[in-house]
Amino acid sequence: MKIVVAGGNAEAEYIISMLKGKGTELVVINGSKEVANKIVKRQKVPVYVGSPWRRYALEESNAYDADAFIALSSSDTDNYASCYLAKTVFNAKKCVCVVSNPTNVALYQSLGIDSVISSSYLLGQSIKNESSVEDLFKTLSLENGKIVMIEAVVLSKFKMANKMLKDIHFPSYASIACIERFPDIIIPKGDTYIQPKDKLMVICRSQDQKRVMAFIRQED
Repeated sequence: MKIVVAGGNAEAEYIISMLKGKGTELVVINGSKEVANKIVKRQKVPVYVGSPWRRYALEESNAYDADAFIALSSSDTDNYASCYLAKTVFNAKKCVCVVSNPTNVALYQSLGIDSVISSSYLLGQSIKNESSVEDLFKTLSLENGKIVMIEAVVLSKFKMANKMLKDIHFPSYASIACIERFPDIIIPKGDTYIQPKDKLMVICRSQDQKRVMAFIRQED
């Protein structure tokens, strides 16, 4: 399986750490030389330094025929341009676009992006209909469906809210990759507090997805 990770910082590094090896061909592209050097040093994978919305960057990094193209840059338009280029010119089978502006979710989906992820959009859905907990969860399948990345927004009524990670006994069969707490991205440790409105990025096996979602949505 070939996966392109374009842009991003801590979230990109964690996705790379989860996917490298295991028969996965990773192509990593990053516009920041500083971030690229950090990824190379920590993850021991090559990183092409360049803007992933530039055609030559995708050509030179050999981003052709990716099974998944994941755009993690801080700019919504850059992520859209990267995904559009990957889809229409470089034959990417599935494109995942992270956006900051929730109004871009429906727009980018209508323009052909396979998966558009926005924590603000998920939070807005939960406020609109908090009784429907399923609205708080969005998933992305990787490694031919063997691995699932769950994006979950924490509500104040959840049992884990306002507790340290070490005290909630998070399942051993899953891992919280990072926490988005606007405007920050947090790599959690045992003493990290889980706060209401946090967006958790959780990695687990596909067969454990339902158990993980049930654990997260436990209420006091």
